[in-house]
Amino acid sequence: MNARSRHIVCGAALIVGAYVLIRTAWLCDDAFITFRTVENVISGIGMRWNPAERVQVFTHALWFFSVSAVRAVTGELYLTVLGLSMALTLATVALLLWRVAASVPMAVFAAVALLGSRAFVDYSTSGLENPLTHLLLVAFVLVWGRSPNAGTTKRLAWLSLLAALLLTNRLDTGLLVLPAVAIEAWRLRGRAIAPVVLGMIPFAVWEAFSIVYYGFPLPNTVYAKLPPNVSSADLWPHGLMYLTDSWHQDPMVLPVIVAAAVATMLVQRRDLPFALGLILSVLFTVRVGGDFMSGRFFAAPFVMAVALLSRYPVFEGRLMAWTPAAVALGLGVFCPLPPILSTSAYDGRYEPPSGITDERRYYFQNSGLIRKTGFSTGIVTRREANVKRVIDRGETVAVTISVGFDGYYAKQQLHIIDSAGLADPLMARLPTKVPWRVGHYLRTTPPGYAATLETGANVIEDPGVAAYYDRLVLITRGPIWSVDRWAAIVNVNLGRAAYFLDSYARGFIGVRASGALGYRPADSAQDANAAMAFDAGVTLFLDRPQAMRKVEFRLDSAHDYKVVYLSKGRERHTADIVASPVPEAGFVEYQQALPDSAGEIDQIRIVPRRGSGPGRLAYWRVID
Repeated sequence: MNARSRHIVCGAALIVGAYVLIRTAWLCDDAFITFRTVENVISGIGMRWNPAERVQVFTHALWFFSVSAVRAVTGELYLTVLGLSMALTLATVALLLWRVAASVPMAVFAAVALLGSRAFVDYSTSGLENPLTHLLLVAFVLVWGRSPNAGTTKRLAWLSLLAALLLTNRLDTGLLVLPAVAIEAWRLRGRAIAPVVLGMIPFAVWEAFSIVYYGFPLPNTVYAKLPPNVSSADLWPHGLMYLTDSWHQDPMVLPVIVAAAVATMLVQRRDLPFALGLILSVLFTVRVGGDFMSGRFFAAPFVMAVALLSRYPVFEGRLMAWTPAAVALGLGVFCPLPPILSTSAYDGRYEPPSGITDERRYYFQNSGLIRKTGFSTGIVTRREANVKRVIDRGETVAVTISVGFDGYYAKQQLHIIDSAGLADPLMARLPTKVPWRVGHYLRTTPPGYAATLETGANVIEDPGVAAYYDRLVLITRGPIWSVDRWAAIVNVNLGRAAYFLDSYARGFIGVRASGALGYRPADSAQDANAAMAFDAGVTLFLDRPQAMRKVEFRLDSAHDYKVVYLSKGRERHTADIVASPVPEAGFVEYQQALPDSAGEIDQIRIVPRRGSGPGRLAYWRVID
């Protein structure tokens, strides 16, 4: 491709790209979760969302630092983020067309494919990390394909560095590039250690900082998107729906990804690691259930696929060489609401039954750059007035779902309990409500949690949740270098404290055994009035682990029960209680003997197994 033709194609693409980006520029609610932390950093509070606790609410550390740096210089956020996003996106297009594309026709193909994709265009602004991810991916493909000497330590160091930056920007993008790094390292054998270690320094430094400052190696959002009561079997169908939605809303994306994976096998077999990366990325997205943002998680593999295909001059002859561009143009024609035709009237607050939403369309009239009202320099939403009313009432703690806008407007005046758990370390680890929406799994606020945050005294009603929260407080609020904090970091990260939440996750009632239904003389009338009723089960949390030889329960006679004795979440002994043959007997005393092998017990679970209505416990006591 001669320089003049290259200049013309690249210049035209940048002009059209700038036009499309300006017309479609917007910011999503989720981006403002990061922006609240940015503002807290600028104000000197630190890398925190709620000012009182250290919690990593963003998944994109490199993007966070980039936004914070530019925001510190400009003193303004809205136009700064949009300008940074557009600059990175145009740099991606220029790098791809000028340095990666093998010919004029393939450069045109790349431009048509990118600007014809809603996933690429929508998330080239939005305030999320996509623009930086896209630029790094194209740079990775460039280094891989243009380096004259494959199998050199210098090349591996550059690939490792770009992979490290991608991982720091968003962990799951590692699926796209790590297979290529692994293959390159395998070629060098023993000489690979130094360049890989050197290249991975940025990611290693960030992970070390994250563990020291936040107490966890992963963002809080990762834990929030892995609720304990949602399984792989639940997520796969939704992931397939996400694939279907992408095909209907953005028919450019999936065919290009598939074409790139196939082309690496037929045209350039040394690029096979990228085929593996594309397949792993798509499978991972399906495995986690996709997302509620239509097309977002396919934007990165799509950009890599376009970059790969643009390197292959697969068609010979002047006419045939334009086939990829023609196909991309044809796919773009079938795209509903093509980005290039987007106007200031773009609007539509609709959430389909699948929960997969056109987020730009949903928020454009709140945060778009050019809306019905004209050119805008900030967001406009009723959330600002709602938050102000809460603050004016003197409240210091509030529960909300729209944590992006709400948190941003709350500034440092309000502690937000995030119902989806994205920004709340305790809520992130609790079971989601059913039915759930993928990506934002809403939780029920545990009784006493808001009062705990308001007063500083742990008054959470469930003993297990309260015990787990005590450990989180040490991690997120305790002195960074205290021995107790680091003991909590180790125990929580290794899952040694997870058993405290197991009862709550199962839907059991949790009670402190010392104050629950102490022994009294048998009295059926009194039993009926004072008994504790429970559906799924009840867990008695002992004040301290203790050995016990015999335990007595007074339970209603209409149920069978299973009684489980546990120590730190492990079953030490299990015994069954068979219902009285006379259901009308009311409450009956049952005694259970424990073997010496049971050891010390810290929880007792009572689970109804047969019978109508809830189980009922009148009292319990340790006899010996």
